[in-house]
Amino acid sequence: MERKISGNISSVKDSTLDYMESFLNQVYSPGVFFPEEILQMMVCVTCETKRETAVYLDRKNRVIHIGIGDTRSVNLPEVESGRRSNVRLCGVRIIHTHPNGSSYPSEVDLNSLKSMRFDAMCVIGVNTEESRATGISATFLERDADGLLSGNMLIGPYGVPHAKRFNTCFDILTEIDRTAPKSAEIIDNGPERAILVGVVSEKSDSVDPLAELKELASAAGAVVVASYTQRRPAPDSKYYIGRGLVEDLALERQALNADIFIFDDELTASCIRNLEDALGARVIDRTALILDIFASRAKSKEGRLQVELAQQKYRLPRLMGQGTALSRLGGGIGTRGPGETKLQSDRRHIMRRIHYLEEQLREVSDRRNLLRKDRNKKQLPVIAVVGYTNAGKSTLVNRLCNADIFAEDMLFATLDPSVRKLITPEKKDFLLVDTVGFIRKLPHDLVEAFKSTLEEAVYADLLLHVVDGSNPEAYEHIDTVHRILGEIGAGNRPEYLVVNKIDKPGAQDNTGLASEHSKSFYVSAMRGDGLTELRDAVTEFFTRVDKNFELVIPYTDGKKLSYLHDNGTIFEQEYREDGVYVKGRIPQELWIYG
Repeated sequence: MERKISGNISSVKDSTLDYMESFLNQVYSPGVFFPEEILQMMVCVTCETKRETAVYLDRKNRVIHIGIGDTRSVNLPEVESGRRSNVRLCGVRIIHTHPNGSSYPSEVDLNSLKSMRFDAMCVIGVNTEESRATGISATFLERDADGLLSGNMLIGPYGVPHAKRFNTCFDILTEIDRTAPKSAEIIDNGPERAILVGVVSEKSDSVDPLAELKELASAAGAVVVASYTQRRPAPDSKYYIGRGLVEDLALERQALNADIFIFDDELTASCIRNLEDALGARVIDRTALILDIFASRAKSKEGRLQVELAQQKYRLPRLMGQGTALSRLGGGIGTRGPGETKLQSDRRHIMRRIHYLEEQLREVSDRRNLLRKDRNKKQLPVIAVVGYTNAGKSTLVNRLCNADIFAEDMLFATLDPSVRKLITPEKKDFLLVDTVGFIRKLPHDLVEAFKSTLEEAVYADLLLHVVDGSNPEAYEHIDTVHRILGEIGAGNRPEYLVVNKIDKPGAQDNTGLASEHSKSFYVSAMRGDGLTELRDAVTEFFTRVDKNFELVIPYTDGKKLSYLHDNGTIFEQEYREDGVYVKGRIPQELWIYG
């Protein structure tokens, strides 16, 4: 049987739950602030269960909701129906118990009172050992000079025999309503308040393992109010974190008035559902967060197609049983972009959309290939600027090419690849391609969706691998970029390491980066330091003596064709009866075919 009592009802007797449910939708003693029948029920249940109980009453003293929890983590559900604006009360008051005997409101109580604009937060202190109430109190919001509900006013605590003293509190509510500004503002949720959660291995020695997730959350427009990590050999299959921490976070959410939890790994649909049920707030994972940032930053048609494809592939296995994340349409982090799919949407509809997007991106890829062939015919050398997100790639391209690509000190400022011409003093022309930044745990679906864009690095003659030299995790960033380059087939391209931001504090701690790479440069793209040496090295790279070749490779000798593709630049390729005709160039030292 489905119970109407919310919260932690495990091990509570059915007779007790039946007793509590008999109060729902009943009206008790209109005009009495603390109805005696409700007080008796709550004290009785609290003494029996040793858990908090909460009763929600409207202005007519009708019981609209009852919840039960424990002394650590009672979950006060949100009552949305009466919320009209951010300067009016919601028309509902809470009476709840404290099994520890305190009749004063806790920090969680006060934050819930303010965030939900309840009529009052009423507390009954209960001594469960002696089975008696120790006192009762009521806390109200007060208006400031601007008419906003900001301060708190506590009445009591009084002993239970003096409960009638609170009957005049209805006059307080009337006065609060009367003094509301005439043009009450519509609710403005403002930025979402996020709590970050991660699991780290027991061997991890990172100072702040959630530092990057904080930047991602800020880039998505959230305000991070707290972050928590738990050391575990592996994430929990049901909750990702331990049940104890889940209960603590449910309480912390109320104390901090948080709207959303962001987890630092990709979660399954069942895990998200379990967490939302336990935490009482929306839950998204790192993948959804990154997809949201991409959705808000993609400007070109190609970029929007790529992001939507990744989003649809991410949502497909999560259609069944997804909770709060699919119940909101475009209102918060993780819901921007092409729009939410309704929970009841047919799986085949999503598949049709995915097939349509893939077809559109194939056309985009074909156009890119035509442009690439045109560049090859003109024999224009191509340099792809790659690196970790926010390493300064766009700023570097702007400096070298005197361009105006959007560059900002934020994660994923560049999503749509930009091509700019670099003209050296020797009148040599090169093309610089600014690419999307990489990141740790980059979603696989995103890599697949951006494949046509990332291919610019695969076919480039030279890679400029930009790394933020002031970042304490620069070495880890380099490893991440190399891993992703290998995944997309660009791991064997010639590469120059460009250590950027040497003008920033902390750059001196990474002076050993150059010693581990054959060709490295220390620069400040913002100030221009070291760019002359970098430009000269690029010019030298392309003015060295190359071997021009034009030959027909038999179909039985596929290794030779692969070698030329991997190590040289192909200008023309044609399939003929006797083999594959190729024309191109390759560094003289790499020519091994006589």
